[in-house]
Amino acid sequence: MSKYQIQLIQSALKIFFNSKWHPKDFLTEDDVRCRLFCLLQDKLKETDGISVHSEVRWYGDRMSLNENKLKYRSDIVIIPHNDLIISEDNIFKLPSKGYVFNKYHAIIEIKLRRPNNRNSDKKYDEIIKSDLKKLIEIRNKTTGGGVTDKKYFVLVFDKKRNRKLLMDIDAGCESIEWITWE
Repeated sequence: MSKYQIQLIQSALKIFFNSKWHPKDFLTEDDVRCRLFCLLQDKLKETDGISVHSEVRWYGDRMSLNENKLKYRSDIVIIPHNDLIISEDNIFKLPSKGYVFNKYHAIIEIKLRRPNNRNSDKKYDEIIKSDLKKLIEIRNKTTGGGVTDKKYFVLVFDKKRNRKLLMDIDAGCESIEWITWE
């Protein structure tokens, strides 16, 4: 992935995060995902060979024909076209969802906490940290844990406490630094 493409993705996320969203704009996490998806699609349309996908499934370590267990589901994944396989041939059998890929450019996890969420703030922070761990595990399993040009983000809107969060795991994720959502 080029530095320009990385900048486009980061720029789109910052624009989305800093937009003047009203809490009523997001009823569900899907509302957040759909609006972010559209913005990313629009920002990346001028770059050839990459596309934005939602609800992407990850099937464990080095999927084999016998292993078909869902390991993770990512909210948004940006994938290069040349690595995305969507048709079967005589050699390769696709998993149940009908696609497979080995390379990706970015993964974005999204959370939306509603006002009626019964989790304490501490518990909700633990849920976010769980997503961070998931991203770190995906990074480590797909890159050997080394330095890469892939990007990993967690985007959170907390309607219960009127706060928001955008984390880039490569920038450090030791602590959760909330920003007021106005």
